[in-house]
Amino acid sequence: MVWPDLVFVEFISAVLFTITFLILSVFINAPLLNRANQDVTPNPSKAPWYFLNLQELLLHMDKAWAGVLLPTIALGFFMAIPYIDRSREAQGIWFGTKYSVRLTVITVIYATIISFGLVVFDAGDRNLMPSGFNPIPGEQGFKTEMLTRWIPACDIDAQHQGLPCLRDEEGTPHLGFVTGKNISKRLEFSIPWPDALGTDDGHLDWPRDLDHIPVPFNGTVCDASYGTLHLWCDMNLNIPSIMAEQVMPLSTIVFFTLLIIYVLFRLGWVRTRRDVFIIMFTGVMTAYLTLSLVGSFFRGQGQALIGPWDIKVDPG
Repeated sequence: MVWPDLVFVEFISAVLFTITFLILSVFINAPLLNRANQDVTPNPSKAPWYFLNLQELLLHMDKAWAGVLLPTIALGFFMAIPYIDRSREAQGIWFGTKYSVRLTVITVIYATIISFGLVVFDAGDRNLMPSGFNPIPGEQGFKTEMLTRWIPACDIDAQHQGLPCLRDEEGTPHLGFVTGKNISKRLEFSIPWPDALGTDDGHLDWPRDLDHIPVPFNGTVCDASYGTLHLWCDMNLNIPSIMAEQVMPLSTIVFFTLLIIYVLFRLGWVRTRRDVFIIMFTGVMTAYLTLSLVGSFFRGQGQALIGPWDIKVDPG
């Protein structure tokens, strides 16, 4: 019954929360900054905690996917579960299938490691990859030495050799990597390509030759009376950006989701449709919390990925 069972429990919970919050506010000062100034943006400027996961996604993929499409797909997936899994067996029981506890624990560990690992991998410069760490205590916390090269930096002598290289990017070492633009946006390579297919030097250069591909009818004259009636007026495709911000992130999400389902299926632990949904639901919620923690405790000025002990807020 809603009354008194539900309302009474909610009332007691609200009272306990209020008392606890009051006690905390008496003994712990809130970390407030200076008086708000609409002309100055604090650095870092972060969203509320419940949106930090979306803010974190914005650093790794296209803004439409990170801010609108992926959250909508996730919510739609949650709402569709009862209509797809129509079995009444163990309905309303926590961990109602044989291996559900095992699946939940493994998925939490898997999703946490994969989520944080992908954040670190996509965090910045990979021109120098650390094969080992040499922590040096200092005023800015722990710094690391980059010991081995992975992909060489681009230079004039290396052009048109068919080998990938990374454009130079300044950054500051933090947690074993250099903060800056990610690999996919800095990768350059060149392969032989006929001039008749649109190149002017006999080579197809990535990303220079593919970052401004016109769509059909894009040459149509745009004016106030006609040009706004279609979407392709002066529209061009940036293939490297599409690959870096859409294809690669989305493919990675799909790959790691299917991977754990397949592995657990092969182990014989995934037997029913509900087992699959338990894995997917747990993975989404774990990724949500992991990205929220990263945004809360590992993003400093300029959204650089640093240790919590190095985070400082510049009020301007």
